[in-house]
Amino acid sequence: MQPGLARAVPMGILGFVGGALLALVIRLAQGLDPAGSVGPAFVLGAFISAGTFVWGMGAFDPKMNLHGDHAIEEARKPVFTTPTGLLSNFTWQMTFWLILGILAIAVFAFVPGGPHVRNVHPGQGDVASVGFVTLGGIYEPVREFLKTATALDLLPPMADNLAQIEISYLVIFIVFVAIMMLSLFVAGALFAFLVSYFGQGKKNPDAAPIPWRVLVFILGIAAPLLQVPLLVASKEVPMALVVPAFLLPPLLLLIAYRKPIWALLVLICLPLPVLVPNIKVTEIASIMFAIIGVAVVSLVFNLLLHTLSERVWRIAAGLVLSVLVILTFLYTISLTRTDFWQMLFSVLVVALSFLLILPMPYLRLIIPASVREAFGKIDWNNLIPEAAGWLANLLRNGLPGFIGQK
Repeated sequence: MQPGLARAVPMGILGFVGGALLALVIRLAQGLDPAGSVGPAFVLGAFISAGTFVWGMGAFDPKMNLHGDHAIEEARKPVFTTPTGLLSNFTWQMTFWLILGILAIAVFAFVPGGPHVRNVHPGQGDVASVGFVTLGGIYEPVREFLKTATALDLLPPMADNLAQIEISYLVIFIVFVAIMMLSLFVAGALFAFLVSYFGQGKKNPDAAPIPWRVLVFILGIAAPLLQVPLLVASKEVPMALVVPAFLLPPLLLLIAYRKPIWALLVLICLPLPVLVPNIKVTEIASIMFAIIGVAVVSLVFNLLLHTLSERVWRIAAGLVLSVLVILTFLYTISLTRTDFWQMLFSVLVVALSFLLILPMPYLRLIIPASVREAFGKIDWNNLIPEAAGWLANLLRNGLPGFIGQK
C-alpha cells in the first residue's frame, strides 16, 4: 500500500482546518477584532492545505519518487509493511471513503432541485446554509453537565473574549470526524498491542517486562472503578457502562469454548441495559480497597516463593490466601446484598480481580487440572479468526440443518 488520494484528501482537509485555527490563534494573540475573521482563515488555511495535500500524496518521501526502468516493479512493492504502517494506511483509507460518503450525502441534501425534503417555508430559512455557534455556547453546556454529574466544578469559566468567538458548524463537524478517526486509530493500536502483549505473557510470563495480569487489573478494573465515587456523586451509573462486566466473561468463554451455555448467558446479558437502566455502585470503592489488600498479600507471597520451600509455601499460601479470598467474597456480599445487580456486578469484579492478582502457583491449587488444560490449548493470537470461522460454518451448515433444510 502506498500514499495517494486516500491520505492526501483527509490531510488537505485537516490542513485547512489547522490553518484556520492558526489564523484564529494569531489574531487572538495580536488582539485583533474580530478574532475569527473569515478572510485570513481562508487564506492561511488554503496555503497550509496545499502543503499537507502534497505531503499526503507522498511527494516529500524519496521512496515515493519512482524513476528509471524499475519504476513499475518498485511501484508494485508494498511501502508500509510494518504493523504501524498498515494500521495508519487503513485508517487513511477509511477516512477517505468516509469523506466520499459524506460528500455523496451532501449532494442529496444541498444541490438545488435534488431529491431531498424541504420543511422550511419560503423566505423563512435556507436548508443549505451552514450555521455558526459561539465557543461559549459549546463550552458552557459541557461545563454544566460535568458540574451536575459530579457535583464538582471541574472546568473553569471561559473568558469573555473566547466565549464570543463564532465557529462554523461545518468546522465542528470536521473536528468531530477527525477526533473519531483518531480515536479509532488509537483504539486499534492499543487493541493490537494488548493482543500481542497478552499472547506473549501467556506463552512466557517471565519474558513479559511487566506482569501482564497485574497490568490488566490496574488499568482495566482498579483505576476505572476507584474513580466512580469521585466522578458520580449519586454513585448510580447506567447499566450500559457496567454491562461489559456481565457480558465480556461469557462472551470470551463462548469464543474460547463455543458451548451453548455461554451463548445463552450472552443472550441474557444483552438486554440488561434496557431491563435495568441504572445500577448502584455505592460500595464499590470499599470492595476495591479490600481487593487491593489481597493484592498486597499476594505480592508478598510472590516474593516468598523463591525463599521458602515449595511445601511450606503451598501450605502457607493455601491457608492465608484462601481465608482472605473467602472473607473478601463474604464482605462483598454483605455490603451489596440489598441490591441484586450491584451484588452480582461486585462478585464478578472480585472473581475477575482474583484471577488477575493471585499468584499462579496458588491458582493451580484451586483451579482443576482439566480447566487449566483446556485453557492452555487456546491459541489467543488466532482466537478471533477461528471463532469467526466457527460461526460462519455454523450459519452455513448448522442453521439449515436445524430448520430442516439439507
